[in-house]
Amino acid sequence: MAQNLQKKPSKGILKTSRSVDGQDGMPSTSKRPKEQRFDEMNIMETFHPPNKDYGHMKVDEPKTPYSEAMDSDMETNDELDANILAAKLAASMNKPPKCVEMSDNEEDEPEDVRQRRLEFEKKRKTHYNEFQALQLARQLLAQEEEDEAERDQATST
Repeated sequence: MAQNLQKKPSKGILKTSRSVDGQDGMPSTSKRPKEQRFDEMNIMETFHPPNKDYGHMKVDEPKTPYSEAMDSDMETNDELDANILAAKLAASMNKPPKCVEMSDNEEDEPEDVRQRRLEFEKKRKTHYNEFQALQLARQLLAQEEEDEAERDQATST
């Protein structure tokens, strides 16, 4: 039996796999990394058959006033006329900007409403006049310090 252990078989008992075999059916001697290959067409046919419905459906959005306005704006095809635009620009050059103009609302206000608004603006200006309040506070503190210094000199003499 010891003799049989030292002998090498002429052919292996395991079947050779195709990944190990070379192109001619003989085992390849080069050591290539194993690669995975997918049959993509088979996957497409198996998992995505052409007649299969996945339940996707198109939802038509309801009409809204905004979408109707947008549709009507798209339909109108107004073109600018250069002469009309130049005339409007020339007419507006003589007018002051709208932000500087007095609004019509202020002129049409009743007298009592105008008076209350003016009083409110005056109170607001005095309330938010922090800079002058800070200067006044500094002056008062400086006067108090001078008064205390004078008292200290008067009491010490």
